[in-house]
Amino acid sequence: MDTAQVDNYSIDIGPMGPIGEGEALILRVTRNCPWNRCLFCPVYKEKRFSYRNVPEIKSDINAVKRIVELIETTSWDIGFSGRIKGEILQEVIRSHPEIYGEDPYHTTQDNWLALSSLNNVANWLCYGAKRVFLQDANALIMRPGELIEVLTYLKETFPTIQTITCYARSKTCAQRSREELRALKEAGLSWLFVGIESGCDEVLRYMKKGVTSTEHIRGGQKVIEAGINLAAFVMPGLAGNDETLVKQHVSGTINVLNQIKPTEVRIRSLAIIEGSPLYERWESGDFKAPTEDQMVDELRQIIEGLTFDCTIETLQMTNVLFTTKGRLSTRKEEMLAAIAGYQALSPIEQLRFKFNRYVYGGYLDCVMRSGRLDSRLNQLIEEAKISLEQESPDAVAKTEQAIFAIKSKGIP
Repeated sequence: MDTAQVDNYSIDIGPMGPIGEGEALILRVTRNCPWNRCLFCPVYKEKRFSYRNVPEIKSDINAVKRIVELIETTSWDIGFSGRIKGEILQEVIRSHPEIYGEDPYHTTQDNWLALSSLNNVANWLCYGAKRVFLQDANALIMRPGELIEVLTYLKETFPTIQTITCYARSKTCAQRSREELRALKEAGLSWLFVGIESGCDEVLRYMKKGVTSTEHIRGGQKVIEAGINLAAFVMPGLAGNDETLVKQHVSGTINVLNQIKPTEVRIRSLAIIEGSPLYERWESGDFKAPTEDQMVDELRQIIEGLTFDCTIETLQMTNVLFTTKGRLSTRKEEMLAAIAGYQALSPIEQLRFKFNRYVYGGYLDCVMRSGRLDSRLNQLIEEAKISLEQESPDAVAKTEQAIFAIKSKGIP
């Protein structure tokens, strides 16, 4: 076995994968975001979009195959009969310092990338090597023929693959012909994850989405007609707290979803993230942030307004009331009952629920693990806690301020 080159056991990995793809192999086919202007997104700012050519992507697929062989060979060598266990990865790393580094506390960038690639592939194998997610923000922007070549090579190399997913923009979906989308489906493209966010053109313009509600509908309908599953992301709170605009945002979003009828609707309530252009607009006073209660009510209206059955998913922690995934037809009444129960609470009980959800429900833990818990945030949380204990007149303001600050640190 030739292990002279670390590159032979490393693949390019981008900064973000979607919630729900924890079982997938992460394979980068483009770098960063070709649009990269959305106000609410900080992920790819200051980074230039670039294509990866087909030979480069195939080289990564070949590297994945070498990593698979290395893991499986080691598993058999140390008596695990092909099963994937933590001890196997430890042995792989220990046995190949030329790839993974001599000292775990002093790894080079190349070593770190090789380790990340190893973990990526090992996790994929643990789940049966069935799912693949193509990074970054809009893999569908690849030339259809080149993307088909990648999909075909990927499935030929790994016959166990059942599902291939990626992000896409509505505008890109609308620009693809139905024949191109059907060909991508036949080559193995199973799901597209599309950020609808809003069906209100005024909100879309303000947020610099670079797409209209009409393009949302046209692109989404093409995807569904081609037989590709579509997960549509929508964002309660994106219209801020302007009452008129909020109504347009909610009604427009419902209309777009009802016309597309996506396979899945994913709810991602707004978090205004530090480092995003929207955070700067909030700081300047140009954008007025929605309250948590407002976003809860927007979610209620969206659930009530959908006229088709789909999977509905609220797994992101920005959704204060619940994290759930299931068929709308079986979960609708349950979700609406949870919202009604929350809205029936007294104001102080609602505040305590929200505070406990974000502080003790896992969100703050994610902030801490990412190293973003600072003294100011600690102080805001402590002040909110005291105001709630004392039921102070400023409890609403302090609790909302603390929650906003927690969410501004990132999105678990």
